[in-house]
Amino acid sequence: MTEHKDPAYISFTDAAALLVRRGIAGSITPRGLRYMAISRGRRKAPDEQRWPFGDGPGQEPYLVAGRTRMMRTARLLEYLEEFPPKGRGPARDANGSDS
Repeated sequence: MTEHKDPAYISFTDAAALLVRRGIAGSITPRGLRYMAISRGRRKAPDEQRWPFGDGPGQEPYLVAGRTRMMRTARLLEYLEEFPPKGRGPARDANGSDS
């Protein structure tokens, strides 16, 4: 069987599917991943947990292909393995506690 290698760069859409396949997230949409990038990219986020892509200090610029922002796959996976998504998900109520 042929070993499947991840692409060097990945879009938010493909990254969301990869995170579920790898078990890093139980479920996540491209929109949810974009929301995470925005919320963790804010200055309020602790430096070590700050989103690794963007135009800020210590961030790697996105690779823009047409209108699509691409991220280096290896860096994204390293970051999300250390700081996994913590979305509300369907099993949580509006207060964020488990049902």
